Amino acid sequence: MFLKTLNIKNFRAIKELIVDFNDGVNILIGENNSGKTAVIDALRICYGYGSQWRAEYVKQSDFHIDKHNHTDQLPDVEFHLYFELQQEVEAGWFNDLLSVNKDNKQELQLHFRYYVDEKRGTERIRYQVWGGDNEGQMITPDVLDLFYFVHLEALRDAVQYLRPIRGNRLGQLYSNLVPDKDRRQELASKVRKSLHDDDEWKDLIEDGKTKVNEHLKKTSIKGKQQNVTIDFLDFEFGRLVEYLKMQMPVYEEAILNGDGSKQKFFQLFQNGLGYNNLIYTATVLGDLKRKRELEPETYIALLIEEPEAHLHPQLQNIFFNYLSILNNLDFQIFITSHSPSITAKATLDSLIVLQNQNAKIHSLSLKNSKLTDNNKKYLHKFLDVTKSQLFFANGVVMVEGISEALLLPELAKIVGEDYNLEKNGVELVNINGVAFSHFAHLFNPDEETKRLECRCAILTDDDREDNDQEAPRATKAKELENGLLIVELAEQTFEYELFMAGDNKDIMLEIFKKIRPRASGNIEQGENQQEYAKNFVAKIATNKAKSELAHQLSVKLQDEQETREVFTVPDYIERAIKWVVKGEKDV
Repeated sequence: MFLKTLNIKNFRAIKELIVDFNDGVNILIGENNSGKTAVIDALRICYGYGSQWRAEYVKQSDFHIDKHNHTDQLPDVEFHLYFELQQEVEAGWFNDLLSVNKDNKQELQLHFRYYVDEKRGTERIRYQVWGGDNEGQMITPDVLDLFYFVHLEALRDAVQYLRPIRGNRLGQLYSNLVPDKDRRQELASKVRKSLHDDDEWKDLIEDGKTKVNEHLKKTSIKGKQQNVTIDFLDFEFGRLVEYLKMQMPVYEEAILNGDGSKQKFFQLFQNGLGYNNLIYTATVLGDLKRKRELEPETYIALLIEEPEAHLHPQLQNIFFNYLSILNNLDFQIFITSHSPSITAKATLDSLIVLQNQNAKIHSLSLKNSKLTDNNKKYLHKFLDVTKSQLFFANGVVMVEGISEALLLPELAKIVGEDYNLEKNGVELVNINGVAFSHFAHLFNPDEETKRLECRCAILTDDDREDNDQEAPRATKAKELENGLLIVELAEQTFEYELFMAGDNKDIMLEIFKKIRPRASGNIEQGENQQEYAKNFVAKIATNKAKSELAHQLSVKLQDEQETREVFTVPDYIERAIKWVVKGEKDV
């Protein structure tokens, strides 16, 4: 079975949130304060409910406070978990959670409700837990014991968790490797026998015992002398494996030439944080894999927060690719991440985007979006680290090429201080072409649950041959406009619109003269400004100067206040910026 849907109500910043999960790997991404940790902690509370030692539980500070509706009454915190069965036998293992939905299909349900009880003058948190459809349906401890999870927090101290102390992760791995009680006793007895049969150890222990008893005899009252015997601690298997020490060999076997006695070792504290976290995670994964083999009836979950912590991008890729392989091990993995590197490498259907817009948390599982299979194939191929940042943005502007990407941040500042793209968390995505349709379905569905909950604008060229006929590709782009997506068209091209707007012509000509002195003197002015602009754009293209012109203009607008004050932003660009930043549709 696997967790298919989690419904959270009134927990921390979440008023209500429904998250759809996949069997296998789930990657929760999104900006800071978008609810990723809250989702992980909700899972920890629910999965750990039947455990004797719980690290996470609902506190009064976890109850949601509605900023738009003042009340002294705290609403109930609720968690509702819906599991999909994958084998018929699971219905028997988890019978206390069994439910039959409207389609006459069996599923498992687990429900939690927490509330503040003020009846006796003290605010105590009470809770109700039930399985299946009916509130009050009891869940036996045996069923709760079938839930097992491991949580790897973001700032984990791997060295501490791997130290040879009671309950450490390495000891748990070895305990699961030898589940048979008789076999454990046999292995422990071998260690005990090897020490007891060693003459040097026997003499040493006897010598120490004699010394102690000699002093006891001299310090005791006659007839009441104390006498002690000394032996090793009990050689229990569990204690032995808990005191295994992990270290890293310095020399390769080829260097030692078979002489292992000369090997030296690095201790874990001498290793880097990133690699120690990989070692710790590998130990956990080994333990979970073995537990799955021993306990096929147990539901197992691995919760990992920010696996990119302390890992450089290449190691992030390797680590994530390995996690993706674990889909066939039959346990669910839940990952939170801020890393565009991991996002770019992930299968799109494994991504779950969390967004915080207008003090409301939204969730989009990309497997449930309006993206077609063709869209997903394209995006998986072309979503590099830079483009993947759109999933963490408050708004998105998509452009055709590098010229627009270079200039738009400066043009937004000219529109007004309130429209600074960077400060408003707006991501500028350079498509390097006109394949906007593959991205558009992330923003243009009417249903909120099928789209990213942030505004998007596409800026593209019309390239019309006359003033009356819109180019076919521009018409196609306009058809994408819907939901939170608008499409703004340049009448001709980006450079044409810049040249035609206000008194920009002289600034544009000045920059072109600086970078292409000879070519700038050969631009025909024509009979009117439109012809002059077309000839200017043609000359730029012939001299392959578009990106250089954009760069120089960007620098000039950034460095020269006088230029900024007289430069005019084309209307279609201003409309796009105002829509994405503030939702305004009129210039």
